[in-house]
Amino acid sequence: MKQGAGRRPEFSLDEAIRFLNDHSKPPATVEEFRQLCQMHVQTLLERLHTSDDDESAFFRRGDAKEGDLRNWLAARLRDAGERYYTVVREQEVAGEKRPDLRLHSRVDALGKVSVEIKLADMDHWTGDQLVNTPGEQLSKQYLFEPSSHTGIYVLVNAARPRLLEEDKKTKNVKRSAFQKTVAGKAVNFEELVALVGQKCTAVNEGLAEGKMVVAVTRDISEKPSETL
Repeated sequence: MKQGAGRRPEFSLDEAIRFLNDHSKPPATVEEFRQLCQMHVQTLLERLHTSDDDESAFFRRGDAKEGDLRNWLAARLRDAGERYYTVVREQEVAGEKRPDLRLHSRVDALGKVSVEIKLADMDHWTGDQLVNTPGEQLSKQYLFEPSSHTGIYVLVNAARPRLLEEDKKTKNVKRSAFQKTVAGKAVNFEELVALVGQKCTAVNEGLAEGKMVVAVTRDISEKPSETL
């Protein structure tokens, strides 16, 4: 096989941000603003995973904290969305029970989008906590203000691969496979994502009209070439 065969054309992060700026239509409604923010988050996480610069290597090594991903995403969103919204980080907002990021539309009538970020592979999160986040945090804590209409749940698996990885020579474990327990059952990341999607659907059924929680998920624990 020729080197690089089968690879998709890649954008650098700077190219992705320019693409978003060039092709993003200024939102005219709350729904359009919601979709714009969701698209920006999805695209930037994809670029983090697939960029030729391999910025996700730091996260795959298991050295990263959620604050690292929050800072990375906040900086990229500021670049990508500067014409449409301002990005406010948690520590810049007074009060408790605040989301990691808030995207404030530059058109006041289009309101705010809250972004909650979790690294699913972190030991301090149980599977049940991760599944319940759309209800316990996003809907109950972040959507009370009339102008706060959307909660985006960013759930990323950074450092736990699909299968256990061993050193070929010593057979020592290099990286353990992703596994959480939800309602007493062991699940992998794909199964966890499906349960989070179901939870978002259930939560949305009980929210007031115009309010919504959505999940944006990404597994960056393996290089794209390793998942083909």
